[in-house]
Amino acid sequence: MESLVENFFRIGKKASGSKDQAELHAFRIAAKRLRYTIEILDPKGGNGWLRRLKIVQEHLGQMNDAFVAERYLRNLPSRSTQARTLPSKLHAEALNHISKFQSTWQRRFGPRTEKAWITWARQLEQ
Repeated sequence: MESLVENFFRIGKKASGSKDQAELHAFRIAAKRLRYTIEILDPKGGNGWLRRLKIVQEHLGQMNDAFVAERYLRNLPSRSTQARTLPSKLHAEALNHISKFQSTWQRRFGPRTEKAWITWARQLEQ
């Protein structure tokens, strides 16, 4: 459990300053692994952690959905005049979700939080 928490924060710190879709998606997967592990090992004790993880996953999931939809629409062979503006709107939406994730990270995942999570994970392992 401790290694999952450490991995989550290591990848999260890097992702919190990135706009790279692959990097952010990899962090989303790390958050998902940690969330599922907490749900299994300590579903009640980890409620505060789970809420924070769900927020991160929500922002990054919506980012991913917007980027996927953008790529899909850009690759259509023919689009109506109205549909031509959708890819750029989806791209802007994805960037907005990245910004929301980064803001959430800054507010809710600082050094004190990281230390508390690692301490909590160590206690679970004992």
